[in-house]
Amino acid sequence: MTNLAWAEAATEALVLGAEDSWSPYSDKHGLGISTNIINAAFAKEGIKTEIHVRPYARVLQEVKSGTLDGGYNVTRQENTESDFIFGHEPILQAKAYWYVYSHSALNFQSIKQVPDLLRVGGIIDYEYGDIYEQQRGRFKEVRVPRQSQLIKMLKTGRIDAAIMFEEEANQTLREMDLPKDALRKILFNHTSDIYVAFSRKKEASHKNAATLDKGLRALKASGEYEKLFILP
Repeated sequence: MTNLAWAEAATEALVLGAEDSWSPYSDKHGLGISTNIINAAFAKEGIKTEIHVRPYARVLQEVKSGTLDGGYNVTRQENTESDFIFGHEPILQAKAYWYVYSHSALNFQSIKQVPDLLRVGGIIDYEYGDIYEQQRGRFKEVRVPRQSQLIKMLKTGRIDAAIMFEEEANQTLREMDLPKDALRKILFNHTSDIYVAFSRKKEASHKNAATLDKGLRALKASGEYEKLFILP
């Protein structure tokens, strides 16, 4: 490879997929906390990113196929470990709960108490933790692309419960001009370690994952990491 080719390779942007419906982490423009953290971490290591905004299911498909170098807001769990390459450092953690609409009488102490064939809403291709994966076959799942759809379906009684991450549920309620108490949390589901998932089709994925780890550690050591959770 010529010196010019080496220089071009060194400045080539990493192409990443951002989910278009997970505010405040990644919104319809790909903007949010996750994007800020990833861009800042890679910038620490001199790496530029090129962000492509997609529905979550498409992000996963394009990472699997190698169209994208990686995609983010992916939970690292048993069924994603085999599909993608992950680093050691999560970009953030997010807590997910079972939600019902405020007028619902449903209440559970554990996921094992959730009745068979309950209509449970979720987002297409979202990961909700290994325990949920073990139980999900008992439920009548309804998967949709947007959080706002889940809330509307809860409100109209088309589903009985929905699993949503706490911050995204709060953000979506604000965007829909609904009060925070329009939904009621009835059961903690899991705390998700959120990662960038790198493509197994790309030779540089292990290196890119290690570079991101290094950048994240540098952000935390400098005190910059916590400031990236504050949005204007």
